[in-house]
Amino acid sequence: MINEIQHFLIENNKTLSVCESITGGALSSKLISKAGSSNFFQGSVVVYNDEIKSKILGIDINKIKEVSAVSEWTAYEMAKSTKKIFSSDYVISTTGNAGPEKYDEISKTGQVFITLITPNKSITKEYFLDGDRLENIKKTVDFSINLLHKNLSI
Repeated sequence: MINEIQHFLIENNKTLSVCESITGGALSSKLISKAGSSNFFQGSVVVYNDEIKSKILGIDINKIKEVSAVSEWTAYEMAKSTKKIFSSDYVISTTGNAGPEKYDEISKTGQVFITLITPNKSITKEYFLDGDRLENIKKTVDFSINLLHKNLSI
């Protein structure tokens, strides 16, 4: 699937950037695992805590605390800010709670949000994962790649 994504982006002169929280860089690592990634991959930002989401991405810290960093709103704002930073055609953001502890009183352990912005639309998906911490991170990476692959537009 990575080969198909890479081929599509390069052949269509499209770019990709990533903003990660729950995946902590694992998604970017997987996306650049093949030679030639510099032809489409603009860069990534790992923003693991709320203050950094606010400081680096300009997301309203009070709103994050109100709705949770593990929310559809936060995932979308992360992607939107990353698109602005990198001017990419495609952007993926990941936020969630890999476990085993609760992140806050609003979100649930294993809850994940992935936002994809394409040239034509934005999509946010919510998942509830029940694996251990590393399994949940790996699944989030896989779900992100699948979402991108499914929504590449010619």
